[in-house]
Amino acid sequence: MDLSGVLRLNEPDVEGNPPYGSHDPSMMWDPRSGKYYSYCTDFGGPGNHGRRIGIPVRVSGDLVHFTYHGPVLSPASIRQARDNGEYPPTRAFWAPYVEYSGEEYRMYYSATRDFGSSESRIWLAVAKDPLGPFENRGVAVDSWGTDDSLPNAIDPHVLHTPEGQVWLIYGSFFGGIYMKELRSDTGLPVDPDPRFLGQCVAHKMPPPALDGPEGAAIQYCPETGYYYLFLSYGWLGDGYDIRVGRSRAPLGPYLDYQGRDMAGKSLGLKLANSYHFRAAAPNRKAGGGWQWGGLRGPGHGVPFFDPVSGRYFFVHHIRDGNPRDRRYDPVFDRHSYRNHYMMIRPMFFVDGWPVLGPEPYAGEACLPVDPPAGAMWEMIVLDDRDNRMKPSGNVRLAADSPLLRRSVCYRCEDFENGGEALALTGIDEFGQCCWGKVTK
Repeated sequence: MDLSGVLRLNEPDVEGNPPYGSHDPSMMWDPRSGKYYSYCTDFGGPGNHGRRIGIPVRVSGDLVHFTYHGPVLSPASIRQARDNGEYPPTRAFWAPYVEYSGEEYRMYYSATRDFGSSESRIWLAVAKDPLGPFENRGVAVDSWGTDDSLPNAIDPHVLHTPEGQVWLIYGSFFGGIYMKELRSDTGLPVDPDPRFLGQCVAHKMPPPALDGPEGAAIQYCPETGYYYLFLSYGWLGDGYDIRVGRSRAPLGPYLDYQGRDMAGKSLGLKLANSYHFRAAAPNRKAGGGWQWGGLRGPGHGVPFFDPVSGRYFFVHHIRDGNPRDRRYDPVFDRHSYRNHYMMIRPMFFVDGWPVLGPEPYAGEACLPVDPPAGAMWEMIVLDDRDNRMKPSGNVRLAADSPLLRRSVCYRCEDFENGGEALALTGIDEFGQCCWGKVTK
């Protein structure tokens, strides 16, 4: 099998290992070329450890093998969006989302005053080709000059409803996650004032136990009739996570698995956080003293329906848990893991709720199979409020296990050890998502 373009850890080379360096990735299937395009934040390009401004893109024909292409924003758009007036120019653009609409490609991306600032703008840029050049059309949301109680104009995502409405989802932990309506003909807001912020659909709980929410996206699933709000909580350098709530209406309310509102009363059902499956020979292995330390901080991803296969996926970034690549922040007394990668997981629905595959997608059919009776599973439980590393443990599941009744079992590639694995993803009787693999 040709492994070029497939995720390999401990190889910080975006040309030879294209998933490396992808942060806040999105995914688009292009109906004209029949290829997949993933755009990301301005980290991961050649030189200066990935700091090359202009929104890079990765291209694939199968959602498994990718090639890296350079930035796609035009020089004029870069200059315009970097202009912060009296402040220094913005150093990077964040969290792009791209779609094909109205015979053009529309990119929504963020330009912020500085890392951690609540003063930002979401620009819309358009192109005739998914590789650009993308030219700025206008500002969709502007949070410059606002205080930290209001939403940050960052992390855009777009929702199309069955009724033909188009909504921009955006925001971060300052004021929460907001939505505002867009025009289908231009992609710009229905209300032309970029200072109009829209409606809040999720915000942190008082007092906040975790940083967040941020990195939000909404997916409508016609099979269940629900809108699903995905977002992330936690520190992105290590304790990041992926969570979800659902609603019958695009503007909510979005409720968690126990029926609690994500606007101040819940963090949502946790779908992923830092985890550690056992690995005999981690990831088909690199040298140089690299150590397996699990995978850290999955988050800021997008749900993605693939019209080619008719299946759902979730695309997010994740960090290599190698302790040699860890750095300590004495100001906040926490560690961060430096090397990050794009990861694609299959997404399934169990009792009307999405669950993510425990292993990255490697081209398998992901067809459900009957779990073996009484098998010993290497299991990870993703409990609700604790975002520390989740190690695995051995659990024997009986045929009448509540988890097996609310789960999907399928065959996949064993990322940690190579070869084939039998994977399990589901929700246990306590409302916690669980991942498992049959141990050998």
